Amino acid sequence: MKRFKPLHTAVFSLCIIGAAVGIFAALPILWGNLNYGAYFGAAIAIISVLLCVFLPRAFNCSKRALRYVYRAALAVYAALAVYAAVLSSLMLVGMNNSPKDGGTVIVLGCQVKDGKPSLMLEKRLEAALRYLEDNPQSMCIVSGGKGDNETKSEAQAMQEWLCANGIDKDRIIKEERSVSTKENLLFSKEIIIQRGYNPNIVIVTDGFHQYRASLIADRLGLNSYAVNAATPIYLIPMYWVREWLAVSSMFVFGL
Repeated sequence: MKRFKPLHTAVFSLCIIGAAVGIFAALPILWGNLNYGAYFGAAIAIISVLLCVFLPRAFNCSKRALRYVYRAALAVYAALAVYAAVLSSLMLVGMNNSPKDGGTVIVLGCQVKDGKPSLMLEKRLEAALRYLEDNPQSMCIVSGGKGDNETKSEAQAMQEWLCANGIDKDRIIKEERSVSTKENLLFSKEIIIQRGYNPNIVIVTDGFHQYRASLIADRLGLNSYAVNAATPIYLIPMYWVREWLAVSSMFVFGL
């Protein structure tokens, strides 16, 4: 048994970390924020706890076949944990791709509630406002269509908010067709080409979203930089976990 002790401790620690990550990601479920990132976080927490409970059987079970089943489950879990760590590192790099010079600002849409920007969308607009004030030569594309549960398009709500906070309406172009990040950037690219705007783009969105947005921009032939919204801390774990799924889906199925 002694030879297994270091591995036993390492795997147990990994499971505890996984459970903690899962619990933090799942907590928003308690206040009604139903999101598949939270559900997946809950699943991570449950699986991590179960692996901790059954960990001794991976080394002590008298039946060799069951020992190998337990060990295989642990190996898969460890591989996925490494993948999540690598993906998180790439997401952190994407967040820190700060613009060196002015470019065309693209604010990615988010939910509109009662005709007003939701909390997360307002945080994106606050980040866009600061950048536009510091870079008066930059034009801004607000990108987002109208969902079934929205009274106006996300682009319209964003334009109204920016104008109310001092940005000249002539600097803001609405893109109201998009319903996904890919469409946000694709349709914004069409506007940039049609109007002859600076082809270097500054994507304004939440930090966890920047890596996936930059991948899409790159595949569309756009040179992109990141300006991050101040995401409420309590929402970051849930959306971070959701982004693992979204980026993984993109890797598997493409744009």
